[in-house]
Amino acid sequence: MKRQRITITLREDIIKQADQLIDEVKIRSRSQAIEYLLTKTLSDFNINNVLILAGGNRKEMGALTKNIPRSMLLIKGKPILQHIIERLQSFNITQYIIYIDHLGKQIMDYFGDGSKLGVKIEYLIGGKPQGTIYPLALVRKKFNDTFLVVYGDTICSVDIEDFLRFHRKNQNLATVALTSVSNPKDYGIVNLKGNKITLFKEKPTEMIESYLVSAGMFILEPRVFNYISKNMKSIEKDLFPNLVEKGILSGYTSQGLWLNINTPKDLKKARIIL
Repeated sequence: MKRQRITITLREDIIKQADQLIDEVKIRSRSQAIEYLLTKTLSDFNINNVLILAGGNRKEMGALTKNIPRSMLLIKGKPILQHIIERLQSFNITQYIIYIDHLGKQIMDYFGDGSKLGVKIEYLIGGKPQGTIYPLALVRKKFNDTFLVVYGDTICSVDIEDFLRFHRKNQNLATVALTSVSNPKDYGIVNLKGNKITLFKEKPTEMIESYLVSAGMFILEPRVFNYISKNMKSIEKDLFPNLVEKGILSGYTSQGLWLNINTPKDLKKARIIL
């Protein structure tokens, strides 16, 4: 990787501590020692593992997704999935695992290994759509560190660095990005008490208690796999309510762009806004 020469001034005690890392094997100089320390520190605010859920087929989309995956519908000449990846890429996220099933070969043919976008893409291939827990279970042996889950039908402007900083600061097992909408019955509702989510209910039919909903983006720790059981199908209908009961699910509120594309009307709106 290309390096740039800079001049910095540090306290003598910090320099001495950095020099103690020089072992003449992996770290051979003071510059390498400082680079190592910076990389280690900055990595705490980087996401290296991302799972994008680009499977499934919603009946609400009608004929629009008869021959094309929903995440490949075009907005301003680009597939929805490309908009998502490019937004994540702006936070220096370059490695992705994409789960595909319904017409998923079109996604593989378009994105390939990701090199044309300057990223690296690996695929998990499912059969018929089986819910959102299934792809999460598939990455159990792949993710040993904090990871991000993103829905492949949702474009949003969540600040990933701030989202991760919030997650780290609160030492959470799982943190859900939240946004507010005027029609929560179409999505489900979330109640917050401080930073803790106290209610996670999908598409309520009774009185609306909150206008906060999931933004379709979650930061999870690998320990979350211990809370997944065989009878679970959905992250938001099964897993998250289970975490709420145990008091270990947190919410990060975010303002700004949020486009969840579930219907032809949603797609039309997204094509106007973007």
